Amino acid sequence: MSNNEEHEPESAENGDCPEPTESLSEDSSAIDEVMENLDGASSDEMPEPTVEEQLQTEQENNLRLLAELDNVRKRTQRDRQQQLQYASLPVISDLLSVVDDLHRALQAAETSGDVESLQSGVEMVVQSFVNVLGKHNCDPIVAQTGQEFDVNLHEAISMQPNDQWDANTIINVVQQGYQMHDRVIRPSQVIVSSGPSEALADESDDR
Repeated sequence: MSNNEEHEPESAENGDCPEPTESLSEDSSAIDEVMENLDGASSDEMPEPTVEEQLQTEQENNLRLLAELDNVRKRTQRDRQQQLQYASLPVISDLLSVVDDLHRALQAAETSGDVESLQSGVEMVVQSFVNVLGKHNCDPIVAQTGQEFDVNLHEAISMQPNDQWDANTIINVVQQGYQMHDRVIRPSQVIVSSGPSEALADESDDR
């Protein structure tokens, strides 16, 4: 009998211990509850933007784009103005050599006093100048005595009767003209024949 009484409290104590499955279930539900609370808190912290906020964002983006476009326009306009301002720089740079040749010709004429050397120096300067013009596609317009007058290339400053040349024929070139590519910078000024004189014309009629 004494042995049975000693074992009874142990069985009672074993009956009071909780089942392991019940403890795991309680822990799992507690974790789920915490996660739900976290999800709810995050959704509350980052709300969806309203229509007004979206419109404001789009307006700010549009203003930034307009500002960038305005900067590009101003930069392009500034570059174009600089190009126009210094467009003649290559021509001026080449003409400086012509000016140098003129100074050398004058110095040579003062030193020697020879007319022929002065003439030679001037011819050299003229040729240098023509070379510069040709380098920039500026060429003289062909105009010479006996050539037919071309209203697109020549400017008639006078018409004179001429027994040698037919009407509308160049008999003298007063000023050389120039053109760049296919554009006339200035036409050649010429004197044009109006045909035989009246006396020669009358003699021809009598014959």
